[in-house]
Amino acid sequence: MTEGVDHDGGTDEPAERGRPRVLVAEDEPDVRALYVDRLADEYDVVTAADGEEALAVFDDTVDVVLLDRRLPGLHGDDTLDRIRESGVDVRVAAVTALGADLDLVGLPVDAYLEKPVDAAELRETVDRLVRIARYDDRVRRYYAATEKLAALDGAPGVSTSGRAYRELVRRHATLERGIDDVRARLDDDDYEILFRDLAGDDGSHGDPHDLYA
Repeated sequence: MTEGVDHDGGTDEPAERGRPRVLVAEDEPDVRALYVDRLADEYDVVTAADGEEALAVFDDTVDVVLLDRRLPGLHGDDTLDRIRESGVDVRVAAVTALGADLDLVGLPVDAYLEKPVDAAELRETVDRLVRIARYDDRVRRYYAATEKLAALDGAPGVSTSGRAYRELVRRHATLERGIDDVRARLDDDDYEILFRDLAGDDGSHGDPHDLYA
C-alpha cells in the first residue's frame, strides 16, 4: 500500500486499523460458534460454513484465517490456494480432525491445529499470527515513509516546515514506536515465520507454496 502526501497537507495512508479480523471457515456450526466465543472478546470474527462462502467474505481486512481443511463443496486446500492466489498477505492456520501427515509439507499455512482444538492453543495461535501480521504491515509502512522522507529531504521547493512534511515525520516516528512495541512481543516462533517469508524476497520462489516447503 503506498503512502503519500496529499494536497491538503495530510497523508493518504489509512488510519491505524482497529481490532484484528479473523475469518473462521468451519462447516460444523457448534465448532464455529465455539471459535467465535473464544475469540470475540478481542477480535472481529467473521465466519463461513464452506469454501465458497469463505472466499466471498475474504478480503484484505482479514488478518488471520482459521481454515478447516475438510470443508464441503470447495475443499479447504483449494480454498487455501485461492486465498494465496489473491495476493493478500494473510496468515492462515489449517485446522483438521486428522493428524499431521506428509501432505503438510509445502502446504502454504503458518500454523496447524488438530481438532479438538484446545481453547488456550487456539487463542495462543491466533494471537501469535496477529502479532506477526501487524508487525509485517507496520514494517512495510515504516519503510515506505522512510523512503518518502529520504526523497523529500533537500528536494527543491519542499518545505520541511510545511504541514504535510511535518505530518509525514510524525507518522514515521509513530510507526517506528509501533514496530519497537510489537518487536518486543515477538518470540522465536514468530521470527521463524517472518524469516521464512523473507526467504522469497530475492525472487527465488516463483510459487508461494515454495515458502512453506
